[in-house]
Amino acid sequence: MAIKHYAMRKHQTFFVVESKATTYVVKCVNHNSGCPWRVRASLPKNGDKWKIIKWGGAHTCVNASISQDHQKLDSKFICLCILGMVKEELSMPISLIQERISGQFGYSISYKKAWKAKQKAIVTVFGDWDESYAALPRWLEYMQLHAPGFVYKIETTNYVEGHTVDNRYRVFHRLYWSFKQCHEAFNFCKPIIQVDGTFLYGKYRQTLLIATTQDGNTCVLPIAFAIVEGETLSAWEWFLAMIRIHVTNKAGLCLISDRHQSIKGAVSNPHLAYTPSKHIFESKLNMFRSQSPEIQSWIDNISKEKWSLAYDDEGRRYGHMTTNLSESINKILKGARNLPITALVKATYARLVEYFVKRGETAMYEVNNGGRYCQKLMEAMEKNQQEASSHQVRRYDIQRTKFEVEEAFNPVTQRGGHKWTVILSTRYCQCGKFKAFRYPCSHVIAVCAHMSIDFWQYVDPVYTIQYVMNAYSS
Repeated sequence: MAIKHYAMRKHQTFFVVESKATTYVVKCVNHNSGCPWRVRASLPKNGDKWKIIKWGGAHTCVNASISQDHQKLDSKFICLCILGMVKEELSMPISLIQERISGQFGYSISYKKAWKAKQKAIVTVFGDWDESYAALPRWLEYMQLHAPGFVYKIETTNYVEGHTVDNRYRVFHRLYWSFKQCHEAFNFCKPIIQVDGTFLYGKYRQTLLIATTQDGNTCVLPIAFAIVEGETLSAWEWFLAMIRIHVTNKAGLCLISDRHQSIKGAVSNPHLAYTPSKHIFESKLNMFRSQSPEIQSWIDNISKEKWSLAYDDEGRRYGHMTTNLSESINKILKGARNLPITALVKATYARLVEYFVKRGETAMYEVNNGGRYCQKLMEAMEKNQQEASSHQVRRYDIQRTKFEVEEAFNPVTQRGGHKWTVILSTRYCQCGKFKAFRYPCSHVIAVCAHMSIDFWQYVDPVYTIQYVMNAYSS
């Protein structure tokens, strides 16, 4: 390393004359032309540091031109220079490696060389890809012994050489894994599961499938993982079946996805006209229909309850319109997607431990200090309370359950003035937000104030800090 550093700083190069366990000899490439530069180093007996015992003198040769790259600046050398960076930040872009080498040595390396160096660094820190597959079953068995409730399933296929099946070997096909703590936490999270798939960047191009949910404080929690051959119909059916078997078999769950063609029973999400009010929704939807017959056909071929809050009559989506839960986890695991398979599985475990410890401690602190509801819920309710203060309420029945709420009109913004029907006995507000988000909208809060009753009774328990603490108590 030291000799290579010197050669690059001087814009010179050398060749190795002798390389043994205790002896290392190099000469200038122009040695035959008279340049005296040579170095002989040795490793003393029982020593751990090399010593230069002979030096031929400074270079007398001059390079005709200075190259943008250097012969000795190979991927192996670069690997040693970036080991710390890779270990600290797996998602480090290749361009950053190029910048680091340029700043340190003054040479511009190619993208390919930087990429190779990063792959070698990953292997050095986390192990070889092929060896990682071989080590995977042992590590999974170890986890099952030392982490009660850890679940995994490996599927393999035949090993074929030429046209002959060799029964002595099996080839990795799929892996599913999940943790008992996540299974238990799901009981205290929103009853929604969002699924997504993302490519792995390692030696073998496979796909990581992730199932996620969300707690009452809008924190994302992954509940199941799989590595499969791709986003095929068979792979998705297998993954969803594993979730049903190992995570939850509850009926009535809301499954949300990006409507990939291969996801059976998934919920699509064109994200058209974000409003849970049906008449406003239909008005905005007709704007899209009028654009072309193709758009109209595409829209009308998808059931509205699968992608609009306005037709989510049971509020199963908890206001979620996109697969942003899974996508945010993809960003968190982005660096891990470069890892060999065993290191990748370990990374999911380490990340989950971090989530449970940090979130559990935070929730416990808030409960011990008298907290009742999650911070995100409190922020939303504060906003709704402010809006409710300007609403006008009219009662429509003697049972005191049906009301009309009129919003104040803002002459500056030309907004407001809408009227909404509220029925407390069925937890209904015409605006749709009460049913969609499972906590009172401004219209419901206005009605509760008019009736002098506590609107907090209409908040779903999932938004309580106690629920969050229960989720992360394992």
